Amino acid sequence: MNRALPDELARFDDAAVAAVLRGFDVARRWHRYEVRGLERVPEGPAILVGNHNGGVSAIDGLFLTEHYRARGLGDRIYVLTHDLVFRFEPLARRLNRIGMIRTSALNARAVLQAGHKLLVFPGGDRESLRPFARRKEVVHPGSDAVARMALAFDAPLVPLVSAGGHESFVVLSDGAAVARALGLPRRFHVNVMPTALALPWGLVWGPGLGLPYLPLPAKVTAEVGDAIAPAAWRAAGAEALTDHVAAAMQGTLDRLYAERRWPVIG
Repeated sequence: MNRALPDELARFDDAAVAAVLRGFDVARRWHRYEVRGLERVPEGPAILVGNHNGGVSAIDGLFLTEHYRARGLGDRIYVLTHDLVFRFEPLARRLNRIGMIRTSALNARAVLQAGHKLLVFPGGDRESLRPFARRKEVVHPGSDAVARMALAFDAPLVPLVSAGGHESFVVLSDGAAVARALGLPRRFHVNVMPTALALPWGLVWGPGLGLPYLPLPAKVTAEVGDAIAPAAWRAAGAEALTDHVAAAMQGTLDRLYAERRWPVIG
């Protein structure tokens, strides 16, 4: 344990991560998970920028099984996570042990300064709970915070795009208007109140999506893109860099979906 790190980072526990990865291996086979371009993940600090899929499931975390198998647990990836799940301290400590940390500028800076990697999902809940009809879209984050972070620490941005994960259940409506009416974005940083179809519950609304559900066995393919050096975008600025990353990710997602013949089957 590195005592120089903030508590949330210092709790990282190799044994806990290894145990979770063994559990992920079942999901990896269930989804016939495939990663392309893993060798493009650079050594040292970097920010991996992913598109977010599958609601509250850990389907996007399957990338970690491949990364750690190839690089070992010494090449840590910390995952910036919605702060709502950290409001219960015992759960927060368990999540910290497997590299999930609260989304904050302090945590992000500490990870990069320590030479580790960040995995971020800028689309947040708007993307992970977008309607099924929009599963082929990368949801623009509406913020240039990730690009500003990359520019500040000269950390390469690495697109990580996956297709198929949002076919593991069916979101009928994201309920964004309902969330706004209830004041959820302001009170809890929750932007959606979706209605979805999920096994075995059938039709599920809002908080019901927090229940464990059986994901459909959707084939998931992920691809790591070429690292983007922020120095080349310093003059253009964070907004232009954000747009460039989003466009690159959408192009990759378009290509991955062009390979798929059928939903779920792949």
